[in-house]
Amino acid sequence: MAAKVSTPADASNDFSVGSVYCMVTGASQGIGRALAVEASKLFGPNSVMLLLARNEKELANTANMCESENVKVMYKPFDLSTASSEKMQDVIMQSIQGRKVTDFDVVLVFHNVGSLGNLSVETDKMENVQELESYFDLNVFNVIALNSQFLKVFQDVEDRIIIINITSLCAIKPMSGMAYYCSGKAAREMYFRVLAEEKKHIKVLNYSPGPVETSMIDYVLEEAVNDNLKQVFTAFKSQGTLLTPDVTAKKCLRILQKGVYTSGDHVDYFDDE
Repeated sequence: MAAKVSTPADASNDFSVGSVYCMVTGASQGIGRALAVEASKLFGPNSVMLLLARNEKELANTANMCESENVKVMYKPFDLSTASSEKMQDVIMQSIQGRKVTDFDVVLVFHNVGSLGNLSVETDKMENVQELESYFDLNVFNVIALNSQFLKVFQDVEDRIIIINITSLCAIKPMSGMAYYCSGKAAREMYFRVLAEEKKHIKVLNYSPGPVETSMIDYVLEEAVNDNLKQVFTAFKSQGTLLTPDVTAKKCLRILQKGVYTSGDHVDYFDDE
């Protein structure tokens, strides 16, 4: 785990005292939905939230959970794996129509979108380059591209930006049977760590949410060919150690509000606050 370095008290964030802009990817279910719902409860008046995912029906459900007198919620069915940079910028610009970027006191983006990759192929037999490219398009390349468009839109208020990359223990520790996932998470996290190193005035958090009760668990149990991986995830379910999405979302937001982390750090759910 990354060592914690306490930052000054003025690094804390009270999202209720001003107007917040917030974008959440992968917001139609699981951790993404929980982050959107829990974050929306904290925002001050005239805040804006943009929700992105492929499933329009479930996005609408998330939007209904987030809407309040303080928060205007917009959602857009969006396939990040195939979206162009122009489309990425357009969807962000549409969400702030009628507003200036300087209207927002805090600008948040939760990069939550992600997939597990092919669990039915052993690591030494990963030879389908087209499949690998498709995986990295969604999980790494287009996340980077979307983040770049986000920074371009809000370049005049860069010092108000907080970027949260939803990462995993698998980004820093190998897990048998999950070469796609581990490689993608590691590459993605390193990009955000380098960004934090270069852009000292932007806050970056790589948040690892812990083992969470989502559809990912069942997918692993159904698709994995690696026996060790199946055993690990079977133990998660049988021992009742899985976290709920709202519990880990609340922990993430507490970390953001306290601001007690070094920008770019990998912070795990189980780390001390």
